[in-house]
Amino acid sequence: MSNQAQNLTIKAQMSELITKLNQWNKEYYLDNNPSVSDLIYDQTLLKLEQLEAEYPELISPLSPTQRVGGYVDTKFQKVAHQTPMLSLNKAYNFEEITKFVENIEKILPLESIMFNIEPKIDGLSIALHYKNGYLVQALTRGDGQEGEDVTHNVRTIATIPQLIDYTQDIEIRGEIYLNKNQFATINAELTAKGEKEFANPRNAASGTLRQINPEVVRHRKLDAFLYEIVDAPKHNLTSQHKVIEFLVQLGLPTNPMNKLVEVEDLADEIEAFAEVKNTLPYDADGLVIKLNDLTSWSKLGSTAKFPKHSIAFKYEVEVATSTILDIKPTVGRTGKITYVAALVPVELNQTMVQAATLHNYNFIKSLNIDIGDQVKIIKAGEIIPKIIGQVVPKNHTNYPKALVCPSCGETLVELDDNVDQFCVNEACSEVIINQIYHFASRKSMNIVGLGLSTVKDFYREKLLTNISDIFELKQKTQQLLALPLFKDKKVNNLLTNIDTVCKTTAFYRVLYAIGIKNVGERAAKIVSNYYKNFTEILADPNLSKLTNIPNIGPKILDSLQKYFKNEKNYPLLTKLEQNIKYEAPSTALASTKLANLVFVITGKLSQPRDHFVALIEQNGGKVASSVSAKTSYVLAGEDAGSKLDKAQALKVEVLSEAAFTELLSKE
Repeated sequence: MSNQAQNLTIKAQMSELITKLNQWNKEYYLDNNPSVSDLIYDQTLLKLEQLEAEYPELISPLSPTQRVGGYVDTKFQKVAHQTPMLSLNKAYNFEEITKFVENIEKILPLESIMFNIEPKIDGLSIALHYKNGYLVQALTRGDGQEGEDVTHNVRTIATIPQLIDYTQDIEIRGEIYLNKNQFATINAELTAKGEKEFANPRNAASGTLRQINPEVVRHRKLDAFLYEIVDAPKHNLTSQHKVIEFLVQLGLPTNPMNKLVEVEDLADEIEAFAEVKNTLPYDADGLVIKLNDLTSWSKLGSTAKFPKHSIAFKYEVEVATSTILDIKPTVGRTGKITYVAALVPVELNQTMVQAATLHNYNFIKSLNIDIGDQVKIIKAGEIIPKIIGQVVPKNHTNYPKALVCPSCGETLVELDDNVDQFCVNEACSEVIINQIYHFASRKSMNIVGLGLSTVKDFYREKLLTNISDIFELKQKTQQLLALPLFKDKKVNNLLTNIDTVCKTTAFYRVLYAIGIKNVGERAAKIVSNYYKNFTEILADPNLSKLTNIPNIGPKILDSLQKYFKNEKNYPLLTKLEQNIKYEAPSTALASTKLANLVFVITGKLSQPRDHFVALIEQNGGKVASSVSAKTSYVLAGEDAGSKLDKAQALKVEVLSEAAFTELLSKE
């Protein structure tokens, strides 16, 4: 089969998987009536992820792997969350909880560390907005950035008050759920009507909250537990424990099992909850553990996906046992060594598991495992296989630590507080191949056609020996055409794609693409707000503009400084400056006049809507799609419609175009 024919076949397989997964997502998130089990969904998603990893050039923007979280139902008005509703990182064993605590202890004094714990309710996340004491808006989590306005349905939930004794604007978050008895009642009613039952209380709660008729919602008697106040310190609440007390004082529903615990009590609490969780009147699949001191949350920061101050412990569903056949170190683009265990194939959640990551040597040592050991395996998140320990604990000599790189044979060195090992050989073939592949990957330069297998072929033929060589491929057309399966069209497409990304690419993508240690996509975006190109950075190699910038911690700043002070990197940076034209960063600010202000635009104005969106964002403001309690101003033109009515109802100031221009011109 030709390479082109193979790609068409693979693309068709991926398209079929995407169609299935998107339909199942709709059934789960919108219809609340899934037609397949979580197991079948996870298996299908894993198959798609494997194909996308092998053929990144064929990844479709419609793939569910390119979207985070749930769906936003088009039946309800979409509203942007002023503060994203992020999910929590998950732990599946106490070793992960220990690591979570140790990371906090590295930053905070031990005497200040206590945790607030409560059951992890299997329901539907909700954000309640109160203004002048009145409940004015209720939003679902949606995709985390944008949710659904379900205010009219939330008003029917008896335990959520319409009026609280607190006049400041406040956003309160929690979980809406259905207790087990009420779930049974609803399903009995559906059966009596000849209608399909809900699969579980979570689906029933989600489906109920999205009912068009509020009377159906009222009849089904949803309930809620509230547990978070956004920007709590602004309301003089400095601890999670005080947040819960304040919510109780306001008459809001909180979980009675919420408690404050010491670090040393966490293990006992996790074990104790395992004994009672199935006896509760509602579904709970774990424990949420939050640092009690809210004033320290900002010090801990977050990753691109999860806050570092909280974690969710989930109780394992199924554990399999297998035998370790081999343990091999592998090397990545930064030179970091990752150990991988080959296993006797074993069925886990009805899928065959043959390998599992062992992270670093310290992980192997902490579990005291070696080749030949029988080990316990779980699927973390029900997808990724993970070894959690020996079946029968025994003391023996650990698997020997790798001393040399598995690719080039160079002696390994230990960095990062002696936790990780690295190959520092700049000529290591696997490191170079992975660096080139990372540079060309979708989140980096997005050079379609330069996937991992192609990079390996080009490296073997000495067509690519470093990242800079990508820009010389046009001069090697005949050598490319001489390769098996590389015909005119494929070569021309690749060269065209390289030209395209060179003509206009955001600087942050290039910064991320060069693969500086500890600098992810999020950090690269922040840096690009302060430096427009590598020339500006090299003129300030200490990156002084980044001092005390949120989310640019000492580790990231140190990595940046080391990279840009290393003259060995200058030839690549020069090549990039010569070949790539950077597009203007969308986050560049002309001023901060509109900082912390939220605008809604409605009606016909003298310029297209995008013109005013750009003006607002370039001056530090934000634009939301609908009027809410968080809206600062409504910019209204002719035929403003219902948004103007809602602004007046919420007493949000309405600006004409002239008034907006005047606001923008103020010093």
